[in-house]
Amino acid sequence: MTTITTSTGRTPAARWLAGLLVSLLPLLVIVQTYRWWRDRLPDPLPSHWNVSGQVDGTTSLSGMLTATVAIAGVGVLLAVVAVVGGRFIRWGTRRVLLCTGAGVAGLGASLWWLTASLALDVADAHQARPPTWHVLALLAGMVLPVVVAAVALGRGPAARPATGRPPEGAPRARLAAGQPAVWTEVHYPSAPSLVVVAVTLAVGVVMAILINPWAASPAALAALVVALALTIRLTVDDRGLHVGFGPWGRPRLTVPLAEIEYAEPTEVRPLEWGGWGYRMMPGGRAVVLRRGPGVHLALSEGRRFVVSTHDPEALAGLVNTLVDRSVR
Repeated sequence: MTTITTSTGRTPAARWLAGLLVSLLPLLVIVQTYRWWRDRLPDPLPSHWNVSGQVDGTTSLSGMLTATVAIAGVGVLLAVVAVVGGRFIRWGTRRVLLCTGAGVAGLGASLWWLTASLALDVADAHQARPPTWHVLALLAGMVLPVVVAAVALGRGPAARPATGRPPEGAPRARLAAGQPAVWTEVHYPSAPSLVVVAVTLAVGVVMAILINPWAASPAALAALVVALALTIRLTVDDRGLHVGFGPWGRPRLTVPLAEIEYAEPTEVRPLEWGGWGYRMMPGGRAVVLRRGPGVHLALSEGRRFVVSTHDPEALAGLVNTLVDRSVR
């Protein structure tokens, strides 16, 4: 569940340090495995395999080590910013920074391990084995640190509830006293820009298959994830506004009703949010599906949330009616 919080919320320092340690471990793995393996590795190392599984590209051992250490180092830097930025960065943003840092650091360690493990104990880089299941290990190396970092931080501090009622001029839904109501809207891929993204990914996968089938697996998985995420399900109930990604509505983002001051129709402009998709900017977040109608949620503590919708009057009206009920 996603909540709107401020940086004043307290998360034990030990949890942040645990998250930082998760981000630091991939860098330590690179350094330590290099120390263990440096006498068993050829120089240069393999860097690319052709369709037949033969090495057709190499890079120097020092170059590979430097590049992967730099990638992992960027991840650690992001995690450090998250840990020390408690007075200036809201909790949710800090969590995203730390988890992103863990994933980037894991990417660096995975690239190093993939290359080095395949070339271990060979006299020449061209004798290195082609990657097979190692690609799955590469993906796990990126995902696992993110999961562990998220678990280390826990759910985070509770958000402050909203105060007051929506203004008189705000839209309302016509509901009888105590009448339950749930509103759902599903968005399927239709915006030209999102279709272009999906087509571009598909072309990239085809090219990866033709150039290097071993590189195609992560590209294909990324394309599948993006294609599934293009389906968005919006739901409003007495708990708040829910945004579900993919045909099964998971993962799901929730804006709790207790944090909503009021809702109003608005015009969504992707350029204001830096593009399409789930966007985060100072003071607010948005789910931008297309240019056009949307709903603006004014949240407690001066935050805001904007989401594209086909029927902004209905969505805003139901949200305001449910907020009215909750503050009686």
